[in-house]
Amino acid sequence: MSRSRRAGLIGSVVLVALLAGALAGAAPGDTGQVDLGRIAGEEARVVEMILPDRDALDRLVATGVDLEHGAHLLENGAVAVRAVVTPNEIASLEALGFSVGTTVSSADDFSAALAEREATIAAHVAENEAYFEAAYDDGSTAPDVSDVKIVRADYYTSFGEAFLSVEAKWASGQTMTNSLQVQRDSGPGTEFGSGGVQNISRFVDAGVYLYHRGTSSVSTRPDRIRITSPGGDVAIAKVKDWLPTDTEDTWKGDFYQEGFVTSYLTPTELYDRISALAEEYPDLAELVQLPFETNGYRRKAQALLDPPPPRLRIDAPSSAAGSYGFAQASYGPAVSGAGVSGSLVLVNDGGALPTEGCSPLVGFPAGAIAIIDRGTCSFVQKTLNAQAAGAAAVVIANNVPGTPTAPGGSAPTATISTVMISQADGAVAKAGLPATGTLIPGGAAPSSARVGVDSVAWGHEGGNDLTIRAVDPGVSDSLLSVGVSGDDITVGLATDASGALASTAAQVVAAINADPAASSLVFAYTYRGNAGSGVVAATDRIGLDDFLSAPDTVSRDPHPVYALRIGKHRDGSKPGVLAYAQEHAREWVPPLVTIETAERLLRNYAAHGHTKQLLNNLDIWIAPSINPDGGHYSFYDFSSQRKNMTRHCPVTGSYDANARTAWGVDNNRNYDTYSLFDGYDGASTSCTSEVYAGPSELSEPESKNLDWLASQADIKFSMNLHSSGNYFMWSPGSYALPGRTTAPRPTLGEESFFWGASSRILTAIKRYRGLSVTPARTGPIADVLYSAAGNSGDMLWYKHDIYAWNFEVGTSFQPPFEGTPTGGSARRESMEFANGLVELMRVAYDFDKDKQRPTSVMRIRPSSTAGKVLVTFETTEPAAVFYTLDGTTPTLASNLYASAGVREAGETLTVDVGTTIHWFSVDAAGNVERNYVPDGRGRNFNRGVASLSG
Repeated sequence: MSRSRRAGLIGSVVLVALLAGALAGAAPGDTGQVDLGRIAGEEARVVEMILPDRDALDRLVATGVDLEHGAHLLENGAVAVRAVVTPNEIASLEALGFSVGTTVSSADDFSAALAEREATIAAHVAENEAYFEAAYDDGSTAPDVSDVKIVRADYYTSFGEAFLSVEAKWASGQTMTNSLQVQRDSGPGTEFGSGGVQNISRFVDAGVYLYHRGTSSVSTRPDRIRITSPGGDVAIAKVKDWLPTDTEDTWKGDFYQEGFVTSYLTPTELYDRISALAEEYPDLAELVQLPFETNGYRRKAQALLDPPPPRLRIDAPSSAAGSYGFAQASYGPAVSGAGVSGSLVLVNDGGALPTEGCSPLVGFPAGAIAIIDRGTCSFVQKTLNAQAAGAAAVVIANNVPGTPTAPGGSAPTATISTVMISQADGAVAKAGLPATGTLIPGGAAPSSARVGVDSVAWGHEGGNDLTIRAVDPGVSDSLLSVGVSGDDITVGLATDASGALASTAAQVVAAINADPAASSLVFAYTYRGNAGSGVVAATDRIGLDDFLSAPDTVSRDPHPVYALRIGKHRDGSKPGVLAYAQEHAREWVPPLVTIETAERLLRNYAAHGHTKQLLNNLDIWIAPSINPDGGHYSFYDFSSQRKNMTRHCPVTGSYDANARTAWGVDNNRNYDTYSLFDGYDGASTSCTSEVYAGPSELSEPESKNLDWLASQADIKFSMNLHSSGNYFMWSPGSYALPGRTTAPRPTLGEESFFWGASSRILTAIKRYRGLSVTPARTGPIADVLYSAAGNSGDMLWYKHDIYAWNFEVGTSFQPPFEGTPTGGSARRESMEFANGLVELMRVAYDFDKDKQRPTSVMRIRPSSTAGKVLVTFETTEPAAVFYTLDGTTPTLASNLYASAGVREAGETLTVDVGTTIHWFSVDAAGNVERNYVPDGRGRNFNRGVASLSG
């Protein structure tokens, strides 16, 4: 404690003791409690009184006289005080024996001070009015009355092309749909419009107007822009640079190693990769198994008792004998009735690609079924050429792998049926020619007549070996029966007196589930809650299938989830950084970003000083696949899979195999902060929705693992890696309806830190090949994308106090690995976003080492209202500002300087001229301006007066 501060405290203690003693000695009987006789209308004055001793002070206090807050002990033991008294009170005090001294200040002094104050304010007002006239002589409207405000004006380049992004708010934007025109200059000192114009459009989300926005390419960098609203108000703003235009990674040096990912990696391969790194670098990394295993890449085997599907049946003795499913064309007649039979003939059109049927056919036998390869001409052209040659039907063999699609087009003159079979089936069929065959119509039974069956065992544990069929006994008055032979189940359907089938779906379900042998193998149910009153048709023997095609190297057991922990000190003593990917299974690039980052950190440690600095001072957690089950399913079965593989649908709903690609929980909607279950928007209760939130918060092991990760060590920063769209986002990530009420917004200081750190990270991304994540795609999730109730970023920020970001990498979920230099490329996207992820580590390091105290200034602008000024604060770094307007000492409980609105900078305070303002700032690392202690006793805060004259 400084000496002067200590002396001040001692003086205060003495004064308090004197007054306390005076009050303690005041007894009513000492003076008889006389009325000093203050008369209304008399003017008061401040007088000095010298009392001989402390006893006299006690008697004076007991009179109830109005004493100033002060008593000065003189060397001779006397006490000097000041009293506020009227002439009649002076007479009363003198009558009691007190001596009243000189007048210190009188009513005239009070009046003079008041007059001076009023004159000062008037002078300020006059100055402000003059300043107001000059401040907006550029034609802009005063900001406190204008109906249009420019929020952002950002100039940037992406892949060498220049753009200007503008965001503005218009007071009538909620109800009016007008676009706003932006006039650009062409550099400092040039006229508005000389750089061209661009329009920005109204952005409305959930029925709420947020702002106008738009981006346009520009040939020159504008210095200023101007917007004139439909109401005639004018806003002018300086253009700022968004991300540097340089492309040099100076901190990496000449020997920095990168480029470690060479292909897409399945979850199994991702875990093998980080396991190998942990084994190779035991002093710097360890493999951590997270506590919750997933359901596993496994399913029950399933089947639907349906009539055979539409198919091409090829007859023996062809090597291709068998049945092949087809997709019916959208034009021409459908295959119907008994089907279409005939010889199967591969066409020849006499051209360079003769089997594509793009020209009139050569030597085709009339009445045969034409087999035609898909290729360079339209489906309709192939059909009409075959029809002209006398073909009975057309079978198109696909030229790309996968399930055949329905040939499309318009062919009013087509009189023959056209179907498509898969590429693989087409190859088999063509290899088996010559042959005969039949196109057989088919299709699903009506919902009321469908029966679903699931194996009791997992598919890979025996369920896939089961078969089932429903047979027509071919006699009248037959009873419904169920028989089991090994892995084969046969349902003998009942018939009536005429021999017609009579078993309903409900009866078949009951019979299967009641049979001990059958029910030990399968569980039967009617289709999606139907009462099952329809009559079941006879079927072919149907094999139950789990429809999972990954190789045996992919485990079917409950799957452990792994993270790689990197750092020289992995004991919780260092600040933590968490990076995690593949919450959504189909997003194949984000895991590569985590692997590339892990490889860079470990392989550059020995020879690269900056990397060594990071690993010596941070505790880094990298989880490349949060959702391994869904990831494997996406790689091997259904590339568009978003969710995990857990089936929560009830047996009365989408429980059957036809819904298998719609099952699962969206992991990024299953967390427990501002979720669907809290009333927030952007998730669904439907078990087949792509944003299904699950049956409850944190119901899924994948989500529980991330919650556990966030609680480990001392994690301060995180990055959730997704794709696609090249977004860069943070909280709030959700809002409630109606009204679009978001989760609590970060403070202005926190928001400024998000923007500042984001600029560093996005600059690092840009330096790889020139890609700019745009300002319009940077910001809170709810503002630039949509509401995502129960997302992980919100959980990390609000629940775990972690600065949490979200990448949306690239322009598609599964771009070509190499791609093009400026287009979709998994390798290039992995490299550039790994740049950004490493920069996040650098942000974390700088944050931990930050001891620099912020500084702040108060800016004052003229107001359009007489006697008022506009006040804003600026800080040298992202920081919170606490202020008072009543002259009191600012503390952490004082007013917090806030944002002016969504995506805006600090608010503008409108205050009276002459207002005394006290404030201080605190940065994100907790450093307080001037080393001020905001406990209400410190005095070294900032002081200012709200006046343009200073």
